Parts: sequence; C-alpha cells; structure tokens
Amino acid sequence: MHRGIARIAVRVAIVGLLSAVAVASAQAQRRDLRDEPRPTIYRTSTGVWLLDLPPAMEDALDRYNRDFEPWTVQDYRGVSDYEPSPRQLPWAVIGDFNGDGRPDLAVAGRTDRDVVVVFVLSSGRSKYRAVEAEREPYDPDDRTSIRVPTLTYMYPGRYVVADPRLTYPRQIVVDQAAVQISGGRRQGAVVYVVENNAVVPYYLSDRTAGPAPRGTQPVRPVKPVRPVRPDTTVRTGNLGIR
Repeated sequence: MHRGIARIAVRVAIVGLLSAVAVASAQAQRRDLRDEPRPTIYRTSTGVWLLDLPPAMEDALDRYNRDFEPWTVQDYRGVSDYEPSPRQLPWAVIGDFNGDGRPDLAVAGRTDRDVVVVFVLSSGRSKYRAVEAEREPYDPDDRTSIRVPTLTYMYPGRYVVADPRLTYPRQIVVDQAAVQISGGRRQGAVVYVVENNAVVPYYLSDRTAGPAPRGTQPVRPVKPVRPVRPDTTVRTGNLGIR
C-alpha cells in the first residue's frame, strides 16, 4: 500500500516538473526582443574594437551554422582606411535593416569551408532569424585563399545602382539602413537592402542615373518597408562574441 502511494507521489512530482519546464520554455519563447540586451560595438581602453551579441542573436547564428565564426580585428590588419564606430566594424554592421524599430546585424565570417556574410534580422517580437547574403568557398589548408569582405553602414537615401536587368543605371530609394559590402573577390561594391523580408543585392554604380532609353519597359520597383522610428537607447553587457 505504502509503495503504491509512493509511486503515485513520484509520478505526480515528475508531471509537475515537466509542466514547470514547459511553462518556462513557453515564457522564454514569448520573450520580447525589446527586453533583450542590444548588439553593441565598442572600443576598449586599449583601443581594440569589439562586438558583443545578445543571446537571441547568438542562438540565431547557431541555428544557421554551428561552425560559423565571425572575423575579428586580427583578420583586418591590412585595412587602414576604415573608420570603426558604434555602428560598424569591417566585419559587422548594426542597424535597423527591416524597419521594425529593432536593431539587426550584418556579420561576415567563415564556416568550415566558406566565407559568408549573414544578416541576423528580428522576426516578430520574440526571436531573430539568420539570412545568408553571400557565400564564397575557400581552401581550409591554404590561408591565402581567404579574401575577407569589408562591411560599411549605409544611411537611408537615394543610390545609383547598375540593375543587371537593364543596360543603364537607375536610382533606388532606400528607406531604412542598409549594408555596403566591398573587397573579397568582387569588383566594385554591393549594397544589400532588406525588402519584403528578403535580403536583396544592388550593384552600386559610379555613373549618373538618367532616364530610361526610349522604348524600354520600366522595371517595377519593390516597395520598401516603411521605417519605424528606432529606439536609440544602447545597452551594454558582457554577453557576445569576443
């Protein structure tokens, strides 16, 4: 009799524990990104620039690829004409790229066999998702085969791009922050814009945008996401990638 009661008590305790775990997991999934630490770029007292990421962004990068490692300042020793700031490093840019008022991230790094650029975008109120913008293979046994790209913060504005669907440059209007990527193995620069939850590349042109040649069919532009006024509060913390 006593053994039967003890078994029932153990079962009740296990069910209660599992219920508590399920509730805690559901609460974690419903967490609001506004309560999360923000990604930060800062300069140490010794003059070294570092990137700190909140746990939600690190989780998104782990889901993307557990072998992903961002570049560090050691990988950009040859870059001398770049100005780091709280918005940008040669391998990382922070900004509201999808216009929802929450900070997003563009980060360059490597997996076991590829040089990649990944956007980490807020998805709803409770999580981030990683979107691969570009990938380039390298030889793991040959360090000289790696060509690191350089990322730069781009303010909202008008940019002249060489649309591959047309034979003439055209002007686009970007309503939220964007990212320019240069270097690597590419010639010229590409600006990545988030449009309708997709990361879209545009090749920057050094020519002046002009009217379309007579008889050309216009390209219907993708309507950009309207921006939401961002929260400019910056939170710092010890979490992230060092």
